Amino acid sequence: MSATAETGDGLRAIGWCAWHKDIADGVRVIQVDEQGSGPGGVRRACQPCINKHDLVPFAERPL
Repeated sequence: MSATAETGDGLRAIGWCAWHKDIADGVRVIQVDEQGSGPGGVRRACQPCINKHDLVPFAERPL
């Protein structure tokens, strides 16, 4: 779950980072789990964890 907050330069997401397991500012969607018969899920990561673990945000992946 994440929330958005308005800043002077636009919106930012505040939510749970699945990598360091705490609330973080600026989380990005990394993984989307789709399930046909049940609820799916989304894993988000903060920028420090994205850099540390060489993660690629979902929106930046090639089609």
